[in-house]
Amino acid sequence: MRLSILCTAAFFGCTPTSPLDTDIDEKPTLAPPPEGEGFQLAMDGVAPALSETWLCSVYPIPNTALSNVNFVEYEQNYGTHHMTISTMGFVGGQIAPGTYDCNELYGDTSVMENQIMIFGGAGDEQGTMQLPEGVVAQLPTGIDIIHEVHYVNASQEDVQLHSRVNAWTIPESEVVSGIWGGQVRDEIIDIPPQAEHTDWTRCVMNEDVDVIFLASHMHARGIEFTIKLFDGSATGEMVYTNDDWHDPKIVQFEDPIHVPAGSGFEYSCTWNNESDASVSYGLRAEDEMCNMTYVHTPMSMTAACEVVATSDDAP
Repeated sequence: MRLSILCTAAFFGCTPTSPLDTDIDEKPTLAPPPEGEGFQLAMDGVAPALSETWLCSVYPIPNTALSNVNFVEYEQNYGTHHMTISTMGFVGGQIAPGTYDCNELYGDTSVMENQIMIFGGAGDEQGTMQLPEGVVAQLPTGIDIIHEVHYVNASQEDVQLHSRVNAWTIPESEVVSGIWGGQVRDEIIDIPPQAEHTDWTRCVMNEDVDVIFLASHMHARGIEFTIKLFDGSATGEMVYTNDDWHDPKIVQFEDPIHVPAGSGFEYSCTWNNESDASVSYGLRAEDEMCNMTYVHTPMSMTAACEVVATSDDAP
């Protein structure tokens, strides 16, 4: 399963670029943090003309000591479908450094299943994520990063891709709590042709947590994503809604949602399939997804929202 240390939703969606809004010579401008205040993660690549490019750059994390990350900022090409930062674990060396076609890298399904996701960004050119005061994502040294960029180039020319992620840290003396998180994915999707269709999933936490972020992810046929509280037997208050698939809308709660073990969420996706063919789950832009991401305190690697029911099982 793909976990989330810092707020992210895998495979965020955005509008594919067009010849009118693509800058093939776009250059990164985000400077790295000063020494001792953080570090920068960086990758570059090329998206050939009229192509869908999905690149995974594997390299060692550049921090030299345990890093208490409290603030993150990123910069990337306009129209990036998604960007994620993940690792295979807390010891490096599982994958040789280099740049891979993600389709081939993830052909070994164990790679995706065993990823721990650290951060992710949507299609905006720039973005930030500020954790509460004293709350951090702790990143150790000695791990390898999988820096992933998915880009649809609808232009007639190759596009130079770039992705920069700055992780800003705070001193250990200022740390009051850590975060962890996860993602729930509906991988059984079958949207009939010429139809509007809704799937829902219910999950419950196996430990008490306080949720500070929620986010959604669908592709282009998505018209509504909702998240409701679920007490283990019935749904309650709606705490998240999004009707714009372009914007996964990461919601930060000023007052965290306390979720006792045995309770959790019901999330649903509604799609409108105007094509003449059924649409199913998949990683490509023309496929569909229905993913809920949550981030919580305390930092517990065993905490997870476990699926207990889905619309596929409903009578």
